[in-house]
Amino acid sequence: MPALRFRRHPRFQFGVIFVALMFGSAALAQSGSSSADDFQRIAQQAATAREGGMSEDAIRFYRRAVEIRPDWDEGWWYLGSLYYDTDHYAQAIPAFQKLIELNPKLGLAWDLLGLSEYETKDYTNSLVHLKRGQELGLEDNPEAVKVAKYHIALLLNLNRQFVKATEVLKSGFEPEHLPDQIKIALGMALLRIPLLPNQVDPSKDALIHAASETAALLAQNNLEQALKSFEQMLKDYPDTPYLHYEYGSTLASASRYDEAETQLRAEMRIMPRSALPHIRMASFALQRNHPREALQSAEQAIGLAPQSRAAHEMKRQALLALGKSEEAAKEAKTLGDLPSEAGEIDVDVARAYARGTTGSQTRPEQTAEKNLVGVGNNADKSREFAELADQARAAQQAGRTEDAIRFCQSALKLRPDWEEGWANLGMLYFSSSQYAEAIPALETTVGLNPKRSEAWALLGLSEFERKDYQNSLLHLTRAQELGLAGNAAAVRIARYHIAALLNLNGEFEKAMDLLVPEVGPGPAADKIKLALGLALLRIPLLPDQITADNSGLIQSAGESAALLSESRYDQAFPVLQQMLRENPATLYLHYAYGSALASLSRYDEAEAQLREETRINPNTALPYIRMASIALLLHRPKDALSSGERAVALAPQSAEAHYVLGRIMIEMGEAGQAQSGACLHESQTS
Repeated sequence: MPALRFRRHPRFQFGVIFVALMFGSAALAQSGSSSADDFQRIAQQAATAREGGMSEDAIRFYRRAVEIRPDWDEGWWYLGSLYYDTDHYAQAIPAFQKLIELNPKLGLAWDLLGLSEYETKDYTNSLVHLKRGQELGLEDNPEAVKVAKYHIALLLNLNRQFVKATEVLKSGFEPEHLPDQIKIALGMALLRIPLLPNQVDPSKDALIHAASETAALLAQNNLEQALKSFEQMLKDYPDTPYLHYEYGSTLASASRYDEAETQLRAEMRIMPRSALPHIRMASFALQRNHPREALQSAEQAIGLAPQSRAAHEMKRQALLALGKSEEAAKEAKTLGDLPSEAGEIDVDVARAYARGTTGSQTRPEQTAEKNLVGVGNNADKSREFAELADQARAAQQAGRTEDAIRFCQSALKLRPDWEEGWANLGMLYFSSSQYAEAIPALETTVGLNPKRSEAWALLGLSEFERKDYQNSLLHLTRAQELGLAGNAAAVRIARYHIAALLNLNGEFEKAMDLLVPEVGPGPAADKIKLALGLALLRIPLLPDQITADNSGLIQSAGESAALLSESRYDQAFPVLQQMLRENPATLYLHYAYGSALASLSRYDEAEAQLREETRINPNTALPYIRMASIALLLHRPKDALSSGERAVALAPQSAEAHYVLGRIMIEMGEAGQAQSGACLHESQTS
């Protein structure tokens, strides 16, 4: 099932919800006949223009119509929705405000008012109005509900209400089919990042991606895999704030309290000013019937966060458990006097994740000075900027890289929002192998324009050179999704790097799919064959990490993979056979040869190779999946059954293994079991 993709400006079908609206016919009858005729004519012109897709004309007519009939709620609706659809959010706001004044129970109007305010960065009112729309109901519009809940969750994260944000997202989306945007919001809540996604520094993308996958597993109640994901994250990012806290909380949900306590103490070392681990420790102690420990932890939490309702509630419960009812009653009174619980504030965490400044922010004293100088000085600066920009371009065209960099930097001091300047600066640094300097310039570029695919590609390639492989893969993939631009050689190099990183992550089939179309002469041809060899033998390394001991084997594997991709079996098979004679114990080599034989319907020879793979590589499900598939092709489901069951036992999370077993069950007439396997395959491949 394809993931739901949020459009930045959601379009809903509006017309049907106005059947129940009163169009003020009585008021119209009371007006003069000339005015009524004008209104009817203009309203008809507005509807015709809107239905014909002429938004500007429709807006003009609707504005004139509501001037004549200020109580015409349908006109205000279409005026607001047209402004919204054409990205004129500031103009949409008063139209929706007027509509709400006329019809305060119209949920979609509140919703689009909140979304318009979100786009104009009026986040406080946006959250209030989006919530109001949810309370009233969004006219049975599932897409509107999802978009609203997504934005509500983003704003709750921004307000440090991370638990509520998670609850909103979990209530609005099927856990087994979470879109990437929802996973990111869940991941940011897990890490307690009080920012919107577009405010995050791209250097943090890999960390947030890992947190997103972990949060998705938690939302799916897949506790076993979530715990493994936490363990990997802590290996990769051991000092990340709140990560030990969330891991400890998850361990506690599995009743692994001793391990949970160890994680919370690690959190206390990383975040000594945070009350959260102390509150959770108090909760654990109460669950384990240790009220004195709970009281001590609660008092430590109150010392760090005197206004925390959760900390005072833990103290009240601990006092009750100790039989100190009078002191517990005092705590209850204190609780009653406290404001509603707000999220924990840590400005350092926000700064750590926020998109870095580039020297572009103006200090208050600079702003005041600028206002005093006046227009003449601005004109001088504009001329100076234009001259520097021209000098930068001329130097770049002449191949004087250092001069071009210097002129770009000077121009950017005058115009920090100069998108082309940042893009050119990043490219200049990249082309001169100054990758560390290229990264912040390219990050600024994509911050100014997130749709610049070539900037994302150069950012990913720069990160690759700096060995930041996780961010590199994310950013190169983003470039690919946006559409890789540039000449064929540049596109080929970008795809090669994506494939190399997929190999490193163990995603060999995806790597092979990217590499096969790039086989042939030209830039990176040798490295492409090496990457193909690594994918064929399922070795999670980069080509540059291959040692001299196995370089010959991998080169041969790449050569055979290239030949197989072109269906040149008569040349590929001798290479594979020679490799098997010289390296008979190489993992996945028999599997590769057996798969190639099966593609030519040489099933007996293929099965012999696959069985040899199971002997030397007993812990992989792949040869069993292939043997089961061959048996199904030959209409031997009973022979396929043992291989299918073995594949699922070895790889219980493998969608392909479950899919094959499901097909076997169907062939054998066991539709119920087959359905469960097919469902797992769909959920894991969506």
